[in-house]
Order: sequence, then structure tokens, then C-alpha cells
Amino acid sequence: MAGKKDNAVVMVLTDVTMTQAAQVAKEVMRIKNKFAPLGRGTIATGKRQDVGELLQKGKQNRISGK
Repeated sequence: MAGKKDNAVVMVLTDVTMTQAAQVAKEVMRIKNKFAPLGRGTIATGKRQDVGELLQKGKQNRISGK
């Protein structure tokens, strides 16, 4: 085994358009499926002022493992 898979990535990206946010989310989902197909993931997109609410209240699109 190359290494123990016990790490995580958390990212907040601001100053992007709605279209750019959707493109980033799409790429993150693609990469997540490549590197961690059975891993659990969450993506939340929205207005900058709502970041805390997005993270805390769960307005999210879950990316599940197979």
C-alpha cells in the first residue's frame, strides 16, 4: 500500500462567479471519484456571506462512495 488514507481536504474559495463555482465543484467531484471512490464528500456552493451557514446547517450536495 502506498500510504494510509487518513487525511482530508477542506476548502473555501471566494471571489468566483456562480459559473466558476459550479465548474470548481464539478472538477472536485471528478477528482474525488478518481482518488477516493469510496470516500465521503460534501460540496456546498453559495454566496460568500452564507459560508458559515453552508458549513453548519448542511445546505450541501453529498458526494458518496459507491
